[in-house]
Amino acid sequence: MRRSGELIQWNNKSGYGFVRDQSGRDYYVHISAVSGDARPRLGDQLSFETRMGRKGRPSASDVTVIASSPVPAPSLRQAIQSPSGISRYHLGLRTAVATLLTLLILFIIAADRSLLWLGLVYVGMGVGSALLYRFDKLYALAGQYRVSESNLHLVDLCGGIIGGLAAQEVYRHKTVKPAFVATTWAIALAHLLCLTLLAFAGRFL
Repeated sequence: MRRSGELIQWNNKSGYGFVRDQSGRDYYVHISAVSGDARPRLGDQLSFETRMGRKGRPSASDVTVIASSPVPAPSLRQAIQSPSGISRYHLGLRTAVATLLTLLILFIIAADRSLLWLGLVYVGMGVGSALLYRFDKLYALAGQYRVSESNLHLVDLCGGIIGGLAAQEVYRHKTVKPAFVATTWAIALAHLLCLTLLAFAGRFL
């Protein structure tokens, strides 16, 4: 008699697990008994025939997946993992530019203590920008309402560019779309030029 049940245990590497039928009885299932090319996942609903397997244990045969379990959305930690072969400590261009901007701000403050407010603005806006990128990444993973790109650019333009660049690097977010990337680099370049002028212009006057 054909039965149905839920796959409650599965070793994907070894290709075996157990399916529990509606009466609560468990049956051993091997990948060789599953029809189709795709491997089953935990929570899948299976239809199967029963037989007596090795050592007299009940086993499933002629197994088909009748309902797949939903694929869980990746967590933020999984989403930002470095691709295979790339060190997680790899220094990207965004991190390098953010570091350069930070050093320029520290140089300016060291030369003129009255400009301490400038550093505070960059710190505050940078933290705000980094949080916005983090929330947008989480919303994207969850399929929820997103932070608008114009708001991200506006915060970066108003001093959050260091946090924005760092967040793009860390969360691997907003680094592919050409228009967004181009605008981000335009904002970064504008800040770099302004800070460079502020740091060194007085020396040449």
